[in-house]
Amino acid sequence: MSAAPARLAPRPSPRPAPAPARPQLRVVALHRPEASRVPYIGLLVAILLVAMLGALSLQTSMAATSYAIRNRTVELTNAQQQLEALSTQVDQASAPAQVMAKAQELGLVPSDGVIYIRLSDGTLIGGS
Repeated sequence: MSAAPARLAPRPSPRPAPAPARPQLRVVALHRPEASRVPYIGLLVAILLVAMLGALSLQTSMAATSYAIRNRTVELTNAQQQLEALSTQVDQASAPAQVMAKAQELGLVPSDGVIYIRLSDGTLIGGS
């Protein structure tokens, strides 16, 4: 006998009975819907609109204040001019020559001297 082992012929394997047909299965990726960008964009637009309306209202209020200041400045200038005019009239009316003319119109005559009354005893001082 020889040292090489004898090779046996392969035996046909018994075939198992065919299994019932199973549907083909496959791996499905988990479906995660993307977050909608609409709320984010809406928020940004809302913030932008609020900022623009705020700036517009601030600008409008500043313009109104500017007009009010201008009107008050014009009123102040007019009041100062009126004050100067009245002050000039008072100065002219209180001039000694003007006072003398007005007194003569009213029938007053100039005094020969000034007389003072001493209140402690009731005596007249000065004059002729």
